[in-house]
Amino acid sequence: MKYSALAKAGLGLALLLVFLTACGQPKETRADIFNPNGIKVMPVRDSFGQMVNVPISPKRIAVTDQLAMDYLNALDATVSLAAKPAGGSYVFPPYTEQEQRDSLTLIETSNGSLDPSALAGQKPDLIFTDSSDRSAYDALSKIAPTVYIDPTLDWRSELYMYSTFLDRDTIARQYMNAYQKDSNSAKNTIAAANPGTIAAVMIKDNAMQVYGSSQQGAGAVIYQDLALKAPEGIPTGAASTTINMAQLQQMNPDTLFIATGEKDDTAAALSKRMEASADGAAWNELKAVQNGKVYIVDSGFFNDTPLAKSYVIQTIADKLTNK
Repeated sequence: MKYSALAKAGLGLALLLVFLTACGQPKETRADIFNPNGIKVMPVRDSFGQMVNVPISPKRIAVTDQLAMDYLNALDATVSLAAKPAGGSYVFPPYTEQEQRDSLTLIETSNGSLDPSALAGQKPDLIFTDSSDRSAYDALSKIAPTVYIDPTLDWRSELYMYSTFLDRDTIARQYMNAYQKDSNSAKNTIAAANPGTIAAVMIKDNAMQVYGSSQQGAGAVIYQDLALKAPEGIPTGAASTTINMAQLQQMNPDTLFIATGEKDDTAAALSKRMEASADGAAWNELKAVQNGKVYIVDSGFFNDTPLAKSYVIQTIADKLTNK
């Protein structure tokens, strides 16, 4: 199972209820409907409007990136093949289970894009991608049936769309229900920690990105699902916006979650680096710094996928309660 830790309990109960309800009234699956007639594939339309002949029971599923893999993991589908970023080791977000890290076959890439010939050599029978590059999609489609899912959809619609290609609609609904239950439960735990206003920031390529209250990304979890308070100036129309230290100082959150890109970073180490920089004075004046409420998170915190959203909830609750 590849559900997040937060979702497992709720999903376990949901699965039990489904089993008890189904006794005496078994639910037909695609295999039940089609296999007796010798049909091995089912046509399903993807986000390009392309009709894809999807294998009834795919054995070797490939994904072109981590985000697509997250969606399939939320559906408890077994991913066999994944792209390996060029020029470095494959970095898994912390919510990816060790069992999958050990079993996954990583396909080398060239110049940051997937090498079709390397993938073809692994003989996948179904490929998922969230890249809108039509030429790349066409190249992948020559290897195996390829499904494009539009990543700009809200995550629930996106999860349900993934599920339609794998006959896992029920699991998708269970995940969404468990997520809602988890977020509702976490609200009380987090509110009791009195976090005040909260900002989430990622430093990447020497630029600072603050996450807003749109329908996407970590901000949607923080400000909508958990209903936490945003400081003044948080963007509302975009998942993230580039800011400088002066703008962060104007927002002046009581609590700050920040990904620095530094391995094994700590709040103390970050403050030491900031104090030695030109922004040192502004950093020290932040209420989050003065309150001792600066929390280091990893970049997976900002992935816009079902597993990442569950991870955001768990991380915020754990950091604020010192777990």
